[in-house]
Amino acid sequence: MRTTARTELLGIAAVLLLAACDRSSEIAYDDTPDAVRSIAYLRSLCTGASVPVREQLVVRGTVVGNDRYGEFPETLVVQDASGGISIDIEHPALADDYPFGASVTVYCNGLVLNDYGGNIRLGTAPGQYGTGRIPRAELARYLRRNPASASPPEPVPRTFGELSMRYVDTYVRFDGVRFIHPGSWCDRDPETGRMLATEREIVDRTGRTLRVRTAGSCLYASEPVPSGTGSIRGILDYFNGSYALRVVNRDFAFVNAATPPRAYPSGGRYSAPTPTR
Repeated sequence: MRTTARTELLGIAAVLLLAACDRSSEIAYDDTPDAVRSIAYLRSLCTGASVPVREQLVVRGTVVGNDRYGEFPETLVVQDASGGISIDIEHPALADDYPFGASVTVYCNGLVLNDYGGNIRLGTAPGQYGTGRIPRAELARYLRRNPASASPPEPVPRTFGELSMRYVDTYVRFDGVRFIHPGSWCDRDPETGRMLATEREIVDRTGRTLRVRTAGSCLYASEPVPSGTGSIRGILDYFNGSYALRVVNRDFAFVNAATPPRAYPSGGRYSAPTPTR
């Protein structure tokens, strides 16, 4: 009788232990109001080359950049009302799980803020080739997709004269611009034949210029840049004192013209403004 009772108690203890193990392996999300902060606040915590996040800090935002069309490989750009930030992730098809316009919650505790050429990125500790990426196997611990947003994000119209660090990693639009030189979006490596990350310049009506940076992985890398005048949408980027635009969703609309509009000066040059925070 005693042996039977002891066996039953051991069985119950084993079940409770297994249940506890299951609970300990579950991901615990801290969604308390005190933990939710703005992306601008998150960026402000990066006071060095690499700063671990060691507090229960949560940000919520909208995906405004991903690897659709190969534009932001292994990267999500997330934006809220205060600003945006790029998140580095080991994932071959982020756009499938986190499409443009998706609402996401990012659990930052345990991740690392990295200063990459003056721009703040979120990921893991930097390695030999720059900022570290969140392993795909651990992604569910740090990133959660929320119910669908009510409407897709719209870019904010900007001018070249108002570029500022507070707009970096945000979704913007430039109107009345044209590419200065014809050619493909990206150059090709003469030895390997691979497409290379390349910068082309666009010019506005005042003669000011801005570089458009395109990843070699872009699906339209070998196609010609549009001619004529039009609008272009993308994420404002920054690296080592220079601003650039990175196109999102292959989103640009240009009207061909036989000659450039007279409003474009023939020899105007422009240097990017001194970054301001």
